[in-house]
Amino acid sequence: MPRIACVANSVSTSKTDRVILRFYRLRNWLILVGLTLFLLAVDQGTKWLVRQNLAVNEAWAPIPALSKFFTITHVQNTGVAFGQLSGLGWLFMLVNLAVLVGVVIYYPRIPKGQWPLRLALILILVGDLGNVIDRLRTAFIIAQDTGNMWTALPNASVTDFIDIKIWPVWNVADMCIV
Repeated sequence: MPRIACVANSVSTSKTDRVILRFYRLRNWLILVGLTLFLLAVDQGTKWLVRQNLAVNEAWAPIPALSKFFTITHVQNTGVAFGQLSGLGWLFMLVNLAVLVGVVIYYPRIPKGQWPLRLALILILVGDLGNVIDRLRTAFIIAQDTGNMWTALPNASVTDFIDIKIWPVWNVADMCIV
């Protein structure tokens, strides 16, 4: 008879463990989605504000005393990090797609308690998606004029605006990646 009680306890424990495991999985996915959406909103919102208020290559010094060190400068970057490989941004959109798939596959496999790794993947995902959204937005605008998405992709660009004078101009998505 005690053996039956032990089996019954192990079954109920395993059901409890499964419920707890499901809760942690759901919580981890909600953290991924929630933080990603929040940081994407910050990235896209700041880029929108810059596009609405500054012409391309126009600068604004929010703190005039620091204008030699820091300004908001509207730059359209057709390259990748810091303007390198101009015109090949479309190729890196394919890399971004691979990163997106990799994050989604790897994220649920991260062991419990590894929150720094989870946060790092969320930041990589935000940086990845933020710049892809920008490139797709500008490619669609260009494609409306040219009528061809394939000719628009090499000219697709990302809005950069954080200008620390000793460093190339960057944005919130870049900050998340780096």
